[in-house]
Amino acid sequence: SLVKAVSKGDWILLDEINLASTETLECISGLLQDSESSLLLTEKGDSKPISRHPNFRVFACMNPATDVGKRDLPPGLRSRFSEFYVHPPDNNHDDLLAIVRQYLAGCTHGDERACADIVEFYMSVKDFVRQHKLADGSNQTPHFSMRTLTRALTFTSHIAPTYGLRRSIYESFVMTFVTQLNKESEIIIRDLLRKHLLGSVKNPAALLRQIPGEPSDGRYLQFGSFWLRMSDRPSEEIPHYILTPSVRKNLENLSRVVMSNRYPVLLQGPTSAGKTSMVHYLAKLTGHRFVRINNHEHTDLQEYIGSYISNSEGKLEFQEGILVESLRRGYWLVLDELNLAPTDVLEALNRLLDDNRELLIPETQEVIKPHNDFMLFATQNPPGLYAGRKVLSRAFRNRFVELHFDDIPEDELETILSERCKIAPSYCKRLVQVYKQLAGRRQGTRIFEQKHGFITLRDLFRWAERGAVGYQELAEHGYMLLAER
Repeated sequence: SLVKAVSKGDWILLDEINLASTETLECISGLLQDSESSLLLTEKGDSKPISRHPNFRVFACMNPATDVGKRDLPPGLRSRFSEFYVHPPDNNHDDLLAIVRQYLAGCTHGDERACADIVEFYMSVKDFVRQHKLADGSNQTPHFSMRTLTRALTFTSHIAPTYGLRRSIYESFVMTFVTQLNKESEIIIRDLLRKHLLGSVKNPAALLRQIPGEPSDGRYLQFGSFWLRMSDRPSEEIPHYILTPSVRKNLENLSRVVMSNRYPVLLQGPTSAGKTSMVHYLAKLTGHRFVRINNHEHTDLQEYIGSYISNSEGKLEFQEGILVESLRRGYWLVLDELNLAPTDVLEALNRLLDDNRELLIPETQEVIKPHNDFMLFATQNPPGLYAGRKVLSRAFRNRFVELHFDDIPEDELETILSERCKIAPSYCKRLVQVYKQLAGRRQGTRIFEQKHGFITLRDLFRWAERGAVGYQELAEHGYMLLAER
């Protein structure tokens, strides 16, 4: 791409330049000396440099080095650029109002006050963040940016013809500003939403209970208040899913994002909270193919995108990876344990996670636009509570719509154990009591640095599935499963 731009006189943008390796940056430093500089391809054995077209220009973007994984540029390279600091436009009320009006043009007829209400809500949220009054599910300060706001506005304009303006604004801002927060912060933001965005509505509760008619541009399935687009694939057998109140709430939050049919979703929560299985359930309900990649600390970009292999004739051909196949065919792809994957693999997804949604295959230089049915999901356990999980950069996380899943409440856990493992409710009560006491005891010590050191939800289900007869056998099974290790 760079060589073509140099010779043809194109403008080239080096995005996230401070993520590139020092060796890569040194290769281009010669181009940045002056307008007469050129590029020599030593890898090809060329002795004659590629002359620079007079119209060729280099632009670069980067986040400040204060974020996770972002480095400072070498001073010798940085000094060759004319540098601009781009201030976010969300510090100025009038700028913000102009942006909101642009995004909602054509949606606000008869309710011109809506744009000003959105600006007031956004400024209030930013004030709460500055005062450290909000926390996400892992008790970190949440990061709200212009991307968060414009994503909500885009979604509002998308669903306004079906849901009406005020209801659309409310659902869009719940999706982008609420679902990643802990319970206390969620209450604060929902109160702000009702005050600023539903303040002019006579009966907000009735408005939020309304279920609009099915959209007319295809086949849809209703889940809660939301209409999910059905795939054209033949429907498969739908797995049995136990819809307790907290599970239903999580599924409705997930359905709201799925209704957008475009935004990447990051599901964060404790182990065995049902993050992957909820995506699988909705995929089966709507007839979409469900595909999963398990990340680990040695995950390679080739697993995602593909690599050259030898075919039956001994010639090299490019075999596409699971990400490229999912993009082309419209699968629902889950990247499990996202924060275990190496940073360079994750940052390679930036272009796909942006709102223009496209993927460049470096080996073939092909740019792929996703199939209409394609959706990207990622799951992770909170960093700090689980070994090996790293903190993702704010800029990277902000490209996702985040959902936080809490621990399943005890009474619901008993119901799920009883229905799924087919054991007596009295047994389930005893198992959950042991689970709770062991988790509480572990949390009070620092041996494994986490409350699930003695027992996880997976252990609990494994214990219940052993089919004990009598409390004595139940206790023995638990001992063999938990204590013997």
